[in-house]
Amino acid sequence: MEHPPSMPHIESPTEIAPPAWFCIRSQPSRQNVAAAHLRSFGVEVFNPHMRLRKATRLGVMWRSEPLFTNYLFARFSLGENQRRVRYAFGVADIVRFGETPREVTEREIDGLRAQWGPAEEFVVEQRLKPGDVVKLSGRLFHGVEAEVLCLLPARQRVKVLLDFLGGPKEAEIEECDIVPAATPQLSA
Repeated sequence: MEHPPSMPHIESPTEIAPPAWFCIRSQPSRQNVAAAHLRSFGVEVFNPHMRLRKATRLGVMWRSEPLFTNYLFARFSLGENQRRVRYAFGVADIVRFGETPREVTEREIDGLRAQWGPAEEFVVEQRLKPGDVVKLSGRLFHGVEAEVLCLLPARQRVKVLLDFLGGPKEAEIEECDIVPAATPQLSA
């Protein structure tokens, strides 16, 4: 008895696609959790952060903040790992345009990695100069904005002009107790 010729099995493009980079949206404030979970089952992850000084009531502190809040990049084969990545702990979804997850080019990831390096952290240098607007941190003047008049590097202090008690006043503040008022821009 003759059997009808079987139809050849044609794999969909996502089943045979090599690993590619995709943008992953994490659950709010869970992008580091999502990155760790994806790495735990062998997915390559790029989760860039900026390390910068922030003013707090306790003084200036170093903080690490994501470059793209609630977003990270993962490299995986869509056909093999889409469900696993999409439902990983801390992941909200794979960024899509329409129904299809869109790839991020290798060139774009390489450009970011060249600036961020293997630690995935870029330290934002906050150099002060006369004329800069700064925020004071901690103690009595927390959150007060002032203008830098001059730097006093020998004493690690900065002379600032601030509006206090109804008029402009000059004051010397420890350099470690001030941060730029504007968020620093990254160099390209």
